[in-house]
Amino acid sequence: MRSVAVWFALSCKRYVHKLSFLAILLLLPVVTIFVRGLEQKEGTEIRVAVWAEMSGENSAASLEWALAQDLANRGAAEGMFRFYLCDSEEQLKEEVASRRAECGYVISADLREKLDANDYKRCIRVYSAPSTVTAKLSAEVVFSMLMARYDKELFQNYVENGEALLPLSGQESTQALLAESGALYDAWMENGGTFRFEYETVGETADADNGAGTSVSGSHTPSLFPVRGIVAVYIFVAGLYSAAVSLSDERKGLFLALPAASRIPCQLAAMTGPVALAALAGLLALASGGSMGQPVRELAVMAAYIVATAAFSWILRTVCRREAVVCCLIPFFLTGSLLFCPVIVDVGRYVPGMDGVGRMFLPWYYLGMF
Repeated sequence: MRSVAVWFALSCKRYVHKLSFLAILLLLPVVTIFVRGLEQKEGTEIRVAVWAEMSGENSAASLEWALAQDLANRGAAEGMFRFYLCDSEEQLKEEVASRRAECGYVISADLREKLDANDYKRCIRVYSAPSTVTAKLSAEVVFSMLMARYDKELFQNYVENGEALLPLSGQESTQALLAESGALYDAWMENGGTFRFEYETVGETADADNGAGTSVSGSHTPSLFPVRGIVAVYIFVAGLYSAAVSLSDERKGLFLALPAASRIPCQLAAMTGPVALAALAGLLALASGGSMGQPVRELAVMAAYIVATAAFSWILRTVCRREAVVCCLIPFFLTGSLLFCPVIVDVGRYVPGMDGVGRMFLPWYYLGMF
């Protein structure tokens, strides 16, 4: 065990003395600090214009106006999209055309009546520049907030007219149920949970769930730089590189002096050295990029990822047996991790059949822990 620790320490010392490796090691935290500073200076918000068509005298109480107000009142902590109201559809088009807004949403009049009649066509229209993908991303926010509003109406309509609650259909009982159900719905919406209600009759109990927890929110500071994904790939590539170096060392006879029983553990320890150094740099990048979660959990997950990366690299080393082959495979694993793991974008959500490809690459499992 002592020899394993010695080989690990010597391996770390060896890589730290390589100026090229040390420069690459420190590059990620430095870049993260720099990008983080730019984001804080210039801001990361994406402006989205909104206009609700007027539906008559009671427009202030209409669903379309309430949805527009909900979008405009979203706080900065709830995501990178900042919605703002326009005075007309023409102004909204001008905002998008001039790129003051990345895209714009026009909420049609009589939205509630159209949804009640299952007439969804052109309920909400979007204007966007051909070169932007913001509309697809911000649409999730718009429709989640629409459901947060409209689901409450559906739920209260069920409370008022649902077959299970018909025995309590007296005027006073119905009004009390509506008031209580509305208050409970609002309370669950505030804490971001999934709303659940339960009704009881003599001799039986039934329940139902309402997907009110689909609202998009968060308490973190938005960041456009995918720190955690880059860190995951960074450590993975360091492990692959250590496998190639280990094969080169073996070819030079570096491990011949070791007893047969301790040769493999010492080789694994030597390979784990650069992986651990890359993980340390990754933790520094996460901290400097504002992406660090609970320290204990971060350290535990990172330790497991170090072990998994070293083990995967050892298996690859054993199968390939030549450092040139391992070096040729590094671009494949690097490109595959960036494309099919949710590092920058989750391809599986947009391309059917691609959601399982990322499981072939180790960073997918690390990112799946967060």
